[in-house]
Amino acid sequence: MDRRNFLDLLAKGASLGLLLKLSPLGMLEFVRAQSSATSFQKALLVDKAGNPFKLSALKPHEPFVFAYPYAATPNILVNVDAELPPVDVKMPDGKNYRWPGGVGPRKSVVAYTSICPHGYSYAAPNLGAMGYYKPEGSRGPRMVCCAHLSAFDISKGGEVKGGPAPHALAAVALEYDAAKDEAYAVGFLGNPQFDEFFRAQQQSLRDLFRTTARAREEVTKATVIPYAEHTKVPTTCPVLG
Repeated sequence: MDRRNFLDLLAKGASLGLLLKLSPLGMLEFVRAQSSATSFQKALLVDKAGNPFKLSALKPHEPFVFAYPYAATPNILVNVDAELPPVDVKMPDGKNYRWPGGVGPRKSVVAYTSICPHGYSYAAPNLGAMGYYKPEGSRGPRMVCCAHLSAFDISKGGEVKGGPAPHALAAVALEYDAAKDEAYAVGFLGNPQFDEFFRAQQQSLRDLFRTTARAREEVTKATVIPYAEHTKVPTTCPVLG
């Protein structure tokens, strides 16, 4: 963990005293979970009325969308209807990071960027290139980019299961308040590639948001809406892996 990430973690409420109280194994897990983390402004997930979004309200396999950390970067939120334990995720440089698993009442809720790390297609409001596919047969839950058929196992930290994607899909780091049944987006695990996305989608984002500045406005409250309401033209395609 570099100094910047460590200070970011302290700023988010992980006090030095708490870190020092962790067992050696606990400290190792903490470091592994954050070693590929990118922190952004903490944002409460809210419904369309502006009230805190309750994760217990998520029905199994019904995807929702929320923009974070920028107005133009949508993520897919879904309850996969099974408890998801932490796993190690491999990156092309040989390094691993620890995906902490599902959150929510049953630890079955996950969120991932909808931006494919291959060609930066995504779940745009006008065309849903990236979508969620529920388990079928022996295949687990997937997110698939229909542009080039990259498939990601969202029960395993977003690992690539097929197609040309070079690495795992970046996962949204969710902070869950069990007492209130509320969640906050606090950053990403993996490589979300936002700068590359904004360069690749520059013209289409200007068409949607009029200016790049509006597209890159930081989200302070992340409004959660059904995928079907967010994306006017969803796509379907074969699921590899």
